Amino acid sequence: MKGHDVDEAVFKKLSAEGFDADNTLYADCSCPDEINHDDPDEDITSLMTKRWGEIFPLAGLAGFPFTGRTGWGAFSAHVPTDGHIMVLYAPHVGVDCNGKVGSIHRYGQDADSAACGAAIGASAAIKADKSAGDMKSGYHDH
Repeated sequence: MKGHDVDEAVFKKLSAEGFDADNTLYADCSCPDEINHDDPDEDITSLMTKRWGEIFPLAGLAGFPFTGRTGWGAFSAHVPTDGHIMVLYAPHVGVDCNGKVGSIHRYGQDADSAACGAAIGASAAIKADKSAGDMKSGYHDH
């Protein structure tokens, strides 16, 4: 779907539920890859920022939130009283001019590259070693 189509569909649904720019805080949880942010007139993050008036960036590679509990707490503290939050979770998948999924030709480069490279790398790591996806391994919650 094109960015404008997604923006319109989301706005139609959320406005019917009482969301508007005055009572909603928009959080962007999309991958920071430049191909997601190179066209302010079509990129979903730009369109939603224009629509909702503010943006709270939450994402890291592959669109996964990188802020942890502290970031989510900070984000929550910015929500209007009795307001709403709208989180866009948007990993990206490149499609090159030949229709190959997971690949894209970036301006100024001689060859196609992976998109999303982080997601493709994570998938390859898990396929090679199932324990690579164990999020509790080596992690201690305090």
